Amino acid sequence: MAGEHTGRDADFKSKTRRLELGIALGIGLVVAEATVGFLTHSLALVSDAGHNAADILAVGLSLIAVYVIARPPTPRRTYGFGRVGILTALVNSAALVVVGAVLVYESIRRIQNIQPVNGYAMMLVAGIAIIVNAAVALTLMRHRSDLNIKAAFFHQVLDAVVSIGVLVAGFIIVLSHWYYADPIIALVISVFIFRAAYVIIAEATDILLESVPRHINLAEVQELIESVAGVEAAHHVHVWELGSGVYALSGHVEVEDKMLSECNTIVRDIAQELQERFSIVHPTIQVESATSACPIILPAPGDEG
Repeated sequence: MAGEHTGRDADFKSKTRRLELGIALGIGLVVAEATVGFLTHSLALVSDAGHNAADILAVGLSLIAVYVIARPPTPRRTYGFGRVGILTALVNSAALVVVGAVLVYESIRRIQNIQPVNGYAMMLVAGIAIIVNAAVALTLMRHRSDLNIKAAFFHQVLDAVVSIGVLVAGFIIVLSHWYYADPIIALVISVFIFRAAYVIIAEATDILLESVPRHINLAEVQELIESVAGVEAAHHVHVWELGSGVYALSGHVEVEDKMLSECNTIVRDIAQELQERFSIVHPTIQVESATSACPIILPAPGDEG
């Protein structure tokens, strides 16, 4: 148990440090992009600054979620606060949609009223932004299996893509003075923003609807349960995600008429197989026989005391 708590503490510290670093670097980048963007009349730079500002909020929300998720379960919230991260990811993705919509609106306005911009300044600031966003994304990559961190990670990756677009627009303007490259690149960037938002929203919605996790095949779970010695059949099997990477299961298994202690052994064997094969740590199994039913609730490994 001590080793498990140490691992959790290290993971918590790693996540918070990386998110705090992302916030600090992001604030500096937004100030630089907004300043240069307004001075050079670059919509792409100003849009990128706005996108980065939204991402600072997103990373901040992710950081708050990490602290809340670390709180222990309560008598009312017996599964803990894992879904706070899912709700945060959903909010962050909705913010991405808003940013994308604003970007489309401003791009269309700029196309209708084109203005000259400084391509060299765009390229310089975009180059710095690419380095900063890529650095933050790399720090978050380790924890992207957590949907909350994954949303923040996608924000940073998209920021790097946006900055690449700004760099390309600046290069085109320097070579040809074709100022339409600025708003057109901004429009292209918005497509990537909408796509990333859709991916996170779809995944978060699946979790909130308690859908079977996409990487888990329910038929295979049932086959695994029925392969355990002493189990004759399994039915009413449900699998869902409590929070990012935390899976639960409930189901009924039929066995021959046995003593309660033998039923308990079967349930524990099922739980061990489920954890090893599918990382399901919260199984609830009801054991049934032809003449009676003896419900047995198995605590998750490590929760016995």
